[in-house]
Amino acid sequence: MSPHPSRLLIVAVSGRALAQSAGRAGYRPVVLDLFADQDTRAASSVSRRVNVPGTLRIDPARLLETVRRLAPGAGLVYGSGFEGRPALLERLSRGRALYGNTPATLRSVRDPARFFPLLRRLGIPHPAVRLAPPARPEGWLVKHPGTAGGTGVLSARDTPPARGDYYQRLEAGDSMSATFLADGRRALVLGFNRQWTAPRPGRPYLYGGAAGGLAVRPGLRREIEGALDGLVAETGLLGLNGLDFIRRRGTWLALELNPRPTATFELYDPDYAGGLFRWHLRACTGELPIRAAVPRAVRAQAVVHTAAASVVTMKFPRWCRDLPMPGTSFAPGDPVCTVHATGPDVARAMALLRQRVRAFRRSLVRHAP
Repeated sequence: MSPHPSRLLIVAVSGRALAQSAGRAGYRPVVLDLFADQDTRAASSVSRRVNVPGTLRIDPARLLETVRRLAPGAGLVYGSGFEGRPALLERLSRGRALYGNTPATLRSVRDPARFFPLLRRLGIPHPAVRLAPPARPEGWLVKHPGTAGGTGVLSARDTPPARGDYYQRLEAGDSMSATFLADGRRALVLGFNRQWTAPRPGRPYLYGGAAGGLAVRPGLRREIEGALDGLVAETGLLGLNGLDFIRRRGTWLALELNPRPTATFELYDPDYAGGLFRWHLRACTGELPIRAAVPRAVRAQAVVHTAAASVVTMKFPRWCRDLPMPGTSFAPGDPVCTVHATGPDVARAMALLRQRVRAFRRSLVRHAP
């Protein structure tokens, strides 16, 4: 497998960030996702939607047929959307180089019956987890391991048991993540991020955004880096990945591992010559940077969702990305775009982000039909 493939295919729920980073590395990939946004199309040789019509879910049959027509033999990079679908990833990657975690790795780190015992064996702290419903559901979350972005996280008190779900104790603290590269043997942390939710009816823990460049005390950083080295060595993780965790009173608790490029990689992409997509490819062939780059700025991003059914026709500010095609229809709660902000530190990046989100929401209201 070459770190410099001649042709590339990107498949994800949203492929825009990966496509733009690939462009910095000199690629014009085929991109298949759920949106085929304006900026995704601009960064790709071909962009197509592969969703189940009227939903935000990948349609396996549509995906496989589109790949057969548009990208035979192209090297594959995948993002979110395969957490609970390793069999689909197996079919998609057949006959092509896979730049990312294998279906076997995906199964091992997304199966709670395997992942949390591994954490215990490695001495990595995590909230209490059980596979059967707790006798008293108050203070417990129910999670479906085949989802991403908080879409499958609910209160156990209000949710009947379903096949495949597991239960995790709700813990107080700062919601954070570590963005890292892995070469199958060890990890390199690129940065720590603050994360937050954007609650919607039926989705109380929906991912809302993140800010990068968070300072973590040296002892805690070394502990998390050591834990990630252990996880990579045990599971063979490759490329860009993310670990969600809770920080409180100088300690931490691992929540889940996302075995693919996460939204937060974009918070560090400009700090690397040629972009992090290039390093994702190289890490998948066993090469890591000597050290993480020193960030040139702190970056933050927030997903803006619609409050009601609408057709968005407005002109988007320059600090918006994931720009929908003109005339796109949105159901209540659908993501419209991502707002971005940059600052010299976390506080000022976050202040600018909040200001821009408020301004964008006002524009949405003014342009509502």
